[in-house]
Amino acid sequence: MGKNKTDIQLGSKKGATASKALGFGIALIAVIIVVGVSWVLYRHTVNLMTQNLHHRLEAIVRTAAVQFDAQDLDQLREEPDYLKPEWNRVVTQLINIRENNDDIVFAYILRKREDDPTQMDFVADSHSLDPYAKIDLDGNGIIDDSDALTPPGTIYEDVPEESFIGYTSSTTNKELYEDQWGVLLSGYAPIKYSNGETAAVMTIDIRADDFFTITSQTLYPFLIFIGVLVVILFVLVTVIIRIWNKRVEFMAELDKQKDELLSIVSHQLATPVSSTKWYLEMMIDGDFGKLSDEQEKHVKSMQGVVGNLADLVSMILDVSRIQLGRMKVDLADLDLSEAINEILVVIEPKAKERNAKLNVSLPKELPVAKLDKRLIRMTLENLLSNAVKYSDKDAGEVEFTVEVANGTLTYSVKDNGCGIPEKEQDKIFGKLFRASNIQSIDGNGFGLYAAKGAVEALGGSIRFESTENKGTTFFVSIPLNK
Repeated sequence: MGKNKTDIQLGSKKGATASKALGFGIALIAVIIVVGVSWVLYRHTVNLMTQNLHHRLEAIVRTAAVQFDAQDLDQLREEPDYLKPEWNRVVTQLINIRENNDDIVFAYILRKREDDPTQMDFVADSHSLDPYAKIDLDGNGIIDDSDALTPPGTIYEDVPEESFIGYTSSTTNKELYEDQWGVLLSGYAPIKYSNGETAAVMTIDIRADDFFTITSQTLYPFLIFIGVLVVILFVLVTVIIRIWNKRVEFMAELDKQKDELLSIVSHQLATPVSSTKWYLEMMIDGDFGKLSDEQEKHVKSMQGVVGNLADLVSMILDVSRIQLGRMKVDLADLDLSEAINEILVVIEPKAKERNAKLNVSLPKELPVAKLDKRLIRMTLENLLSNAVKYSDKDAGEVEFTVEVANGTLTYSVKDNGCGIPEKEQDKIFGKLFRASNIQSIDGNGFGLYAAKGAVEALGGSIRFESTENKGTTFFVSIPLNK
């Protein structure tokens, strides 16, 4: 029993380790899913905020564009035009637009060149009425070329593609960009004549430095949510694993105690039951004097009860050996024909008692092979007994077919009984398991468990096919060692 205890402890530890690995694996998958979903939600939020920023800038630049008179812009085509009153009027409007919105960095107007529509000229901007004024535009304390203002008619270098799109409809840059004035986003809208033709494109650059701050701040709730959820998940997983491990250990201990109890009870019962059976046989044989007819009748009845009890004890012993991995296999020359007929002698009276028809199909000759007679009997007698017991109560029929081919003994046992419910079929070979539709019929739940253990101990296999309310067929294959 020491070896068995160690095996159970090892099995319990392996089960605990496996449950931990499974639990943390599930937790990890859950965390990955949560992080993934949170990231998707965060990106969706950022995209919505970005779209809102683009739409807001488009609204600003469209509103600004309609404030200008295209006729004024026509007067601003060359450098000296900054001296015209139209220049003062246009620049003043641009200054007002910039000063009325703290986010606007630059407000200026561009126009396609007449001699080359793929280029644009500068018309006016919002920083000075004097295009030659010295102004520190970027606020770095140094006035250099980057701070230079531009007079009208100057070619505008590096014109963005969106400026040309802005000639027909309002638009913005696709992405925010960064330069010496910070993170910016530019918007464009057409300034049109009264006839609908475009005179120039209004351009506004807004500062979006706080956009990244705001989007970063939106990330914090997601991070906090993820952190809290991860903690909750790991706490729950840890608690569940502990509860599960305790349950596994409890079930392992309970299973061990049950096996030990079966072993002890069966061994303690075996000797007195065998002795009782032996004494009853002696009484029937007259070793203690001749019995009256009435006495002999009662003694034979007792002999039947004790015989059934002996079979049950033997079954429990076999189940105990299977459970403990101590099923002993004694191979010896076995005449299969003789062994099968001995079993049929036991089964036929049971079939008659139940009014069940027993159809047997055997080859004319069966070989002698090295098999364990006890294990062969254990399997076949259990299957045939069950078939008779669970066959149709009114028109029971059992078919027993045996074949030998390619060094393998194969046989099938078929009944026309209640069958096995589909949902319970995966449990049918379990110890002490009995199907829900046979609870009213006497049984102990050991038979199929012992039959399977015996077949596997001989290196064979057992399977079945069953349909509820129609019957069950068991198929057994056992290799023959001649």
